[in-house]
Amino acid sequence: MGSSSKLDISFLYRRAAGVPMVRRRGQQILLAALSGALLCLPWVDGGLYWAGWFGWLPLLCALQGASLPRAALLGWLTGTLFYLGTAYWMIDFAVHLKGLSWPLSTLLAALFWVYCGAAIGVGCLLYRWLSLRLPQFALISFPLALVGSCALFPGLFDIRFSETQTAFLVAIQAVDLVGAQGMDVLMLLVNGLLFQLLIGRRGRIASLLALAGAVLVLGWFSYGWVALAHWDAQVARGSTVRVGLVQPNDAPTRRIPTPPAGYSRQYPEEMEATRRLAAAGARWVAWPEARYKGYFDHQSVRQAYADQLLAMNVDLFFHDVETRNRHAEPISYNTVGWLRRDGDLGGQYRKMLRVPFGEYLPAFWQLPGLNALTHAVLGDYLRPLGAGQTHEQFNVDGMRVVPKICYETAFPEFIAEAIGTDAGGKVLLFVSQDNWFGETSQPFQHRAISIMRAVENRVPMLHLINNGPSVAAAPSGRAVAGTPAFSRAELLVDLPFSAEVGGSFYSRHAGAVGAGWLALLAALVLVALLPVRRWAEWRKGRR
Repeated sequence: MGSSSKLDISFLYRRAAGVPMVRRRGQQILLAALSGALLCLPWVDGGLYWAGWFGWLPLLCALQGASLPRAALLGWLTGTLFYLGTAYWMIDFAVHLKGLSWPLSTLLAALFWVYCGAAIGVGCLLYRWLSLRLPQFALISFPLALVGSCALFPGLFDIRFSETQTAFLVAIQAVDLVGAQGMDVLMLLVNGLLFQLLIGRRGRIASLLALAGAVLVLGWFSYGWVALAHWDAQVARGSTVRVGLVQPNDAPTRRIPTPPAGYSRQYPEEMEATRRLAAAGARWVAWPEARYKGYFDHQSVRQAYADQLLAMNVDLFFHDVETRNRHAEPISYNTVGWLRRDGDLGGQYRKMLRVPFGEYLPAFWQLPGLNALTHAVLGDYLRPLGAGQTHEQFNVDGMRVVPKICYETAFPEFIAEAIGTDAGGKVLLFVSQDNWFGETSQPFQHRAISIMRAVENRVPMLHLINNGPSVAAAPSGRAVAGTPAFSRAELLVDLPFSAEVGGSFYSRHAGAVGAGWLALLAALVLVALLPVRRWAEWRKGRR
């Protein structure tokens, strides 16, 4: 049975391939490396978004005829080079955060790239196995295997290739239906269609799937064209609210810095900028995640803020560390506070999704022995923070501002949960501290991720990054204002706003959409587990 199964697999594969395979190991390695380089280009420069629509082609060619172990290694190579090019800023992160040497920081970053790259290796292994078992279904097994692997792989967050496409406005509109993950499926499907066109794959099922895929791609872009025109018209005939953003460009530091000359805890530089923005007509002003303010710790700071906001007649959103006692033990939170224009604290949002190893230590790493190791490596960077329990919204002049902090922007389902089914009048406010990554592409990547959250949920969005580039975006994803990166800036934004409009199919059903892709992959795997001989007999009967 084992030998006949292998013969059946080989027969099915040769029938499906239709072209000579790339057999030389050196050629396969070069092709896999080329894919890694192409796929990271849009993350380095958003203007190169087009590379994501064919960047998988070299890898697909390399996987032709590869054994399962080799397919995994080729995918791993692609993934490692992809992460190297995409997250090269991990070196700067380690240098700024821990003060490590460049060689040691590079070594630690390399371990991160290799680990994360394994997600694509696992996806390629699964795809190759599916393509051997179900060669006629290779077109759909490729996107489902890669998306499923990236979603299930244990990492800091899921990688979504579509988040490089925010400059391609027509292409991103349909994420309000299926989310960024759904667009990943589409982009991988386009790569698969181009690959099948290249190799001339034959077979009735494969041809029908290719036709269905082409129709899907056409429908995706048709929807995008119509939706973009609709939302642009909605913004043009709607109203705006003037808000102010303060971008201080604080230098990265692990210690609490003293205020610069001429300023104090009671009167920080951001307050002076707020005064100017309020005088220019801002209804409310936001400060980014940045240096320690002392608002929650010192009565003098709270009173000074209240007096100044009352004089300016403006609301303020600011970030600070908030310490509270729980069960006689102090616990700190990463918090966004809302100060009303009368000076009173209207509410606060405590960060719910904390950064592993930075803001909390996962349970596994708290085991005896491991706990000492992690503290020895992370040192004073590990500052355990409590987790917030609820999403918050702050009502300002009819706007329902939904604040989120830095890392939380990377989780589509989490943001959709915050928007919920009652989205009219909501505005996303993201505040971030990205200067740990130096003058790299990381803040630009973060900016693009946040724009995708606006389109997924069809709400206006403000992402205030401490070192820029900050951005204000309409529900279409079109940027309406922004600041330069790596500089101080003050931005007055006339933000498109409607008290009635907001929300999407995705914002209401994000969990079901995400589970749907995994369910499709699971169904494909279950079908592939059927005996190979049965598939051969079925295909023979279909001729």
